[in-house]
Amino acid sequence: MTDLVPAAATAAALPAPAGPNRVSGREGGAVDIRVLGPLEVVGDDGPPRALGTHKQRMLLSILVLAEGWPVPAEILIDRIWGDAPPAEALAALQVYVSNLRRALEPGRRPRARSRLLTFGPAGYRLAVDPQHLDVTQFLDLVAEAEQAADPAAVERAATRALRLWRGEPYADLAGQEYLTAALAHLTEARERVRELRVSAVIGQNRHHEVVGELEALTHEHPLRERLWALRALALYRCGRQSEALDALRTARRILTDELGIDPCDELRDLERDILRQAPHLRPDRTRPAPTREGASGRVMAGRRAELAALDHLLDEVSAGQPGFALITGEPGIGKTRLAEEMAARARKRGHEVAIARCPATARTPDFWAWTHLLRQLIRATPPLPAQADPEETEFRMYESTARLLTATASERPVLVVLDDLHWADPSSLRLLSHLAQTFTDGRVAIVGTARDCTTPARALTDTFEALARRRALRLPLTGLTLPELAQLVPADTPKDDLRSLHDRTGGNPFFATELIDHRAIGSARAVPPGVRDVVLSRISRLPRPTADLLRLAATTGGEFDLALVARVAGLSLGTALDRLEPAMTAALIAERSPGHFAFAHTVVQETLTEGMSSLRRARLNAEIAQAISTRKNTITSNGTTLAHHPAVPTMNIPRAATRRPDLASRYHCRRPGGRG
Repeated sequence: MTDLVPAAATAAALPAPAGPNRVSGREGGAVDIRVLGPLEVVGDDGPPRALGTHKQRMLLSILVLAEGWPVPAEILIDRIWGDAPPAEALAALQVYVSNLRRALEPGRRPRARSRLLTFGPAGYRLAVDPQHLDVTQFLDLVAEAEQAADPAAVERAATRALRLWRGEPYADLAGQEYLTAALAHLTEARERVRELRVSAVIGQNRHHEVVGELEALTHEHPLRERLWALRALALYRCGRQSEALDALRTARRILTDELGIDPCDELRDLERDILRQAPHLRPDRTRPAPTREGASGRVMAGRRAELAALDHLLDEVSAGQPGFALITGEPGIGKTRLAEEMAARARKRGHEVAIARCPATARTPDFWAWTHLLRQLIRATPPLPAQADPEETEFRMYESTARLLTATASERPVLVVLDDLHWADPSSLRLLSHLAQTFTDGRVAIVGTARDCTTPARALTDTFEALARRRALRLPLTGLTLPELAQLVPADTPKDDLRSLHDRTGGNPFFATELIDHRAIGSARAVPPGVRDVVLSRISRLPRPTADLLRLAATTGGEFDLALVARVAGLSLGTALDRLEPAMTAALIAERSPGHFAFAHTVVQETLTEGMSSLRRARLNAEIAQAISTRKNTITSNGTTLAHHPAVPTMNIPRAATRRPDLASRYHCRRPGGRG
């Protein structure tokens, strides 16, 4: 078979592949292409775009795999149809190319030259900036993690890399021989960065957080000796010396049985050091404990009242009274960070602490969160009762968990943290509800975190009700105040920049720290990739008509009048309000006064308009200006003034602009809240 990448002699005569100085996704319509999982193309219109048939998706995946080099048509046909292509394969290929061009550049005028999927003498080429391909971002972050010296920096880069991995890479090319090398390279990079991340967490004295993960990793990759070493070290630092030695013995047995070799020097030396309890294996107590999400080492900002309430809960638990708490808030508000701070305080008091984070997967095994928690507490995998009746099996699990918690708490107080309850499996939620209703004795604190959901799933609603009836401590988190936010920024940050940061983020710690890390505190335009990804992920869950209306509203600025937006969209006021309901439910917008709405954070509005072509923005601004002018004429004809009419949007538009739609359009492109 012909290679995808041309030979060196041929390549020398070909145009250079796309790069940062060539046609970028931003110039071609703000397009991001994701192949680390099911193929997705995401543009400035938010949700993933429809890419058509399987073979059409194969074509785009092959072009991404070529890394910016042109691919001749005959190779594409060979890759798509194999050894027996149909007679009309070339015509079909041209149709696929045409369809993909429309998907990649929906705003391109008919017959205009495509800037993203080009054709030349050497073949078809995908001319997207590599930085807008998730596979390039992933490999860059892996390299960053490998080169970083500070464990906190390693963890940050590794965590960001792993978040990009959504499933099997190049899923539409599964089973193709030409994918083997690229897939092996990506898979090895993923395993390497997972190893780097857990090693960095251990290096920050948070070994208790990765014991369960390392158990799963060694089960998944039993021949990776480094993982066994990290698992044994984490167990030893958790005070579980016998289990650490048992893990090393298991590694020795597997290597001998499978490969007929002895363990490497690292495993042998570690076993010897554990037996002699070598001082260098102990945690580095001189390293400051991380104090905010992302392990950057910055101080934790705010949350004094919440921490005082949680401290009081720990006091009550120490006195023998079990307690429950629920921490809620929007994504990035600091729920996990607050729970981690409580866990750190509990450990200093001598509590036994177990933490489980519910994974965001569609199918999670029953009782996954609780099995993970109990494994940390009893140093073994708790067996599920084997019963024929599923209901009886579930009830026995309830009783078994209660007994294990009580037994552990008889030795010292226990803190259990269930993070991200909105992703928990229903059986784990029902178990939490049962404990909230029946657990009345024992030095046990159970703390859960969950996102704000106005319409949560039934199992989550039942759990919230059970916790409310138990009078659980409820801590709804809001944005940081301006003085609290000041604790996160460099000391020399100008006050105007600090106020701008607070205005843009609403005090959301995740949004704020992303802007700080990307040096975009005072910029009215830069939206860091992490913020953009979070916002677009929330918008992608909305119905398409809702997302489209939000984008239109975003062109008017951080606040908008629904009557004006509805007029421009050609909708009745009632229909527009119905379409905005899901956005209000998702806490992306809020009603400030009757008919007058505002985005929850300015960065949400900025993300919605980021990358929008100047032509599209100008057209929308002209339509908005025309709607304002029409409204003014209607109001004036009724004998009232624009400024005093209650239905007119108060957008602070100059009076001259309301008389001249073209002036209003230019004003919208200039105003600080706009995206001109």
